[in-house]
Amino acid sequence: MTIQNVPTTLFTGFFGVGKTTAIRSLLARKPANENWAILVNEFGEIAVDQAVLEDGSTNGQENRLTIREIPGGCMCCVANVPMRMAITEILRRAKPDRLLIEPTGLGHPAGILDELRKDDLKDVVDVGAMICLVDPRYVGDARITGVDVFRDQVHLADVLIANKSDLASEDDLAGFRDWAAALFPPKLVIVEAKMGEIDGTLLDLKANDERLPLFPHLHDHAETQPAPNIGTSQPGRPVRAVNAGNGYQGCGWVFAPEDIFEQDALVDFLGPPGPNDLKNVERLKGVFRLGTEWILIDRTQGEISVTPIAYRRDSRLEIILPEGEAVDWNGIETKLISLLSPRT
Repeated sequence: MTIQNVPTTLFTGFFGVGKTTAIRSLLARKPANENWAILVNEFGEIAVDQAVLEDGSTNGQENRLTIREIPGGCMCCVANVPMRMAITEILRRAKPDRLLIEPTGLGHPAGILDELRKDDLKDVVDVGAMICLVDPRYVGDARITGVDVFRDQVHLADVLIANKSDLASEDDLAGFRDWAAALFPPKLVIVEAKMGEIDGTLLDLKANDERLPLFPHLHDHAETQPAPNIGTSQPGRPVRAVNAGNGYQGCGWVFAPEDIFEQDALVDFLGPPGPNDLKNVERLKGVFRLGTEWILIDRTQGEISVTPIAYRRDSRLEIILPEGEAVDWNGIETKLISLLSPRT
């Protein structure tokens, strides 16, 4: 490849901390003359984040943004062919001025960094400081801080961002500051942000060292398999894909472009507290057609937001729950179909 030293930033953070929102914010402020590329990895086989990021390309800059998605769990695997091929493809196709990489919330960053530093990529990409986003309200929650992947996301990061600081109490923020200040080795930057509005100059920071993971075995898992062909949806007959791993289970659906949902009933069903199957949702994200308008529904545990979105290709949804939770995916699908407006 003739491409060299593409500035590259890796964004990490657990489910729902706002990684995609932060990248959307950066895209909205992207220099108009620059080509950016984004490699996004999702837990499930149904890509929702890609649709959201496409919506973040504003001001007529769509031709200067290339997005490549790796579905179905962690992009880092033993052979790592999917990730290496994806990076090579997106760099050759886009010839970007900058590359942003967003792994799934359960993605371990060590394997990704290892790949980026190998001989065939180390001169192609110029890896900057790794950015980790956290929700300051949950830094003391054992369900998160007790997860080894999260601990390594924080440990390996050079920049630590307390996102959603506007939703946190003063006690939450004080607890975050004390916790962050005690981390070793210390971070290059520790900042607080609202709604993903992070400083673009963070993308140009360089790391002072190459940190070693606390739990190196976490990215020594089986090789990622190609995503299955889930078929094509028909009006009133969505296609779906189910997957599980790392203590979580998920299901995603794609509905036909002709399918139109009723907003109030849809939000009532997907939002908290929701029916039994959705009470313990860890993450839920979807884009839906309402007619001439489309919306993004974004739920993290007990919080939900509904916002307009410019995406127009199809309606799609991904739901993630802890692996031990009983869930009736068939029942959820039947309910979603019942929320479609009658066809005329």
